[in-house]
Amino acid sequence: MEEKLSWETLDHIKENKSSDWFWIIGIITIAGAVLAIFFGNILLGLIILLSAFASFMFMNTPGKLENYELNKKGVRIGETIYPYSTLKSYCVVDEDGYDRDRILIKSEKLLMPIMIIPLGNEVTVDEVDEFLSEYVEEEQMIEPPTYHIMSWLGF
Repeated sequence: MEEKLSWETLDHIKENKSSDWFWIIGIITIAGAVLAIFFGNILLGLIILLSAFASFMFMNTPGKLENYELNKKGVRIGETIYPYSTLKSYCVVDEDGYDRDRILIKSEKLLMPIMIIPLGNEVTVDEVDEFLSEYVEEEQMIEPPTYHIMSWLGF
């Protein structure tokens, strides 16, 4: 068995959006903010506007090349190491026809209960599954609904 598995891949794939997509999101955002303010909830209106602004800014950022590593200590993403003692279980998602296989890792952290780690071309699904099974329990998982909603919306 190998000492570690490491790969490099983009943290997200930038999808080109048409101008129609931006118009639709902009109109929905303005309508939501106006309705919130109309019903007396100015704070919600500001939150809607700020979140749309942040989303537009995120859409214009290219994917960052990130280093991922599975080693004896834990899972390393960039410079951050997540020790196996803080990880509950994992699931390797291998979808035919999908351009990116990924690992779902259930964590004990409250704000990050499931980590979604993209797999690069340097490692195979079987290698990752074999390596992680030595340290963490395997469990059938699906991505959180918010992941699917954001993918459907194009984020």
